[in-house]
Parts: sequence; C-alpha cells; structure tokens
Amino acid sequence: MLIPGVTRRKFLSAAAFGSAVLGLLPRRAQAEAPNVPEPESDWFYSQSEWNPAPFTALLRARRTIKQLFDMTAPDGEMLTDHIHNALTGLERGFGIPKDKILVVAALRSHATLLNFDDDAWKKYQFGVGYGINDPKTDKPAERNIYYASILAPDGKYASDDPNDPRSIESDSSLQAIQRRGVQMLCCHMATEAIAHYAVKRLKLQASPETVAQDLLAHLLPGVIVVPSMVSAIPLLEKKGDFAYLRL
Repeated sequence: MLIPGVTRRKFLSAAAFGSAVLGLLPRRAQAEAPNVPEPESDWFYSQSEWNPAPFTALLRARRTIKQLFDMTAPDGEMLTDHIHNALTGLERGFGIPKDKILVVAALRSHATLLNFDDDAWKKYQFGVGYGINDPKTDKPAERNIYYASILAPDGKYASDDPNDPRSIESDSSLQAIQRRGVQMLCCHMATEAIAHYAVKRLKLQASPETVAQDLLAHLLPGVIVVPSMVSAIPLLEKKGDFAYLRL
C-alpha cells in the first residue's frame, strides 16, 4: 500500500490538527488563527481516491541518475537555479545523457503555491496572503510570478551554450525546468491547508473542500498530485532510488 485509507480526522486529534494547519500558514497568519476548526473533508486521499499510476511510473523509471529536490519555501527562482545547476553539471560536466537523468521537485508546505496557475493566484490572493510581490508591479502578486518563461515564451532559446545568458540554463522560470524534463509534485494535504487558510482569510462562503478541489483544477500543466508529500518522499528515496536534496 502506498497510502493507507485514512482521513485526516481519524489520523490526528483536534489539537494536533490545529498545530499541523498552523505550521502551513504564514507566521503573521498564525497569530490571526489560534484555533483552526476540524475540517469536514478528508485531508488524505485513500487509495481509491487518487490515481497512483504517474507516481508509480516515477518509482519504476530506469535512469542512471534520479534526483529529488525537497522544497518548502515558495521561492521558484531558488528551485530553478539549483535544478539548472544539477542538470547542466550532470549533462555537461559528467557527460550523462539527458535521457538518463530524472529530476523531481517535491513541493510541499508553502512551496505548494508554485504548482498553481495565474487564475488561482489571483482568485485566492496568494500574493497578499503569503507576502509575495510581483516584480513587475511591486505589489502583491496576482499571478504565479515563477511560472512563465520571459526569456523564451515559445520555447526557442537563442543559444545552447550554458554560459550564454540567452540559453535555457539562464531561464529562471518553472516552465524552463519543465522543458528540461523535471517533474513537479503537489501535496494534497498542503493543498487542503492552503484552502482552509484561503476560506478563513478571505471569508469565503465556499467550503474548504470546494476551494481545495478548485485549486487542484488549476494546477500547472504536468504536475502530479500525491496524497502526502512527507509520505511520497521516502517512497521516492527507498523504492525509486532517488538521491535526496533539501533546499
């Protein structure tokens, strides 16, 4: 079994639940939410509620190098910089072919925000809620500022020299690392926490479960959802032979 068929309600006591949710909220929000109510929804997917096939394919993939980046901060540039360095070093420094490398970005806690599209960022005001400003406006971001490539919107780069600022290695967007074959993962449990925080912060009439489902409908292309990232990571390490790196 990959994930036991339990609900968040069965898994934690009410007090532990509150602590877990608060740990996923920005610090300034924690002071505003001392008592987080127990949810009416399931926080963990049971085996019948999610499709494990894409994740299982990662575990079974045959590659010379399989690397896992564990990320909790919503800093897309730091993520892409490290991944570009890893990929370019492996390909050009150690001579490992691109098709023999598999990199996974395990995005959990606040880094889960990186998985959502512009519509979700604007609708749920992630910029305001998590203190992320848009460099174009110097105001709270109403779009996923880390996703779209500015350097090569059409995917065509002016140079393939990694030392050239016009190459993909200099593209700090999430789109760029996806183009290099990186697989991004989204934590369902963290998504539920983000949904609960959005309902409280924005005083929404929608239920947290409705918001969570809406967020999952606004994932970036190609993102794989896992029930719990802290459960997925050891599986990737032990069963998938991924080398672990915490950012």
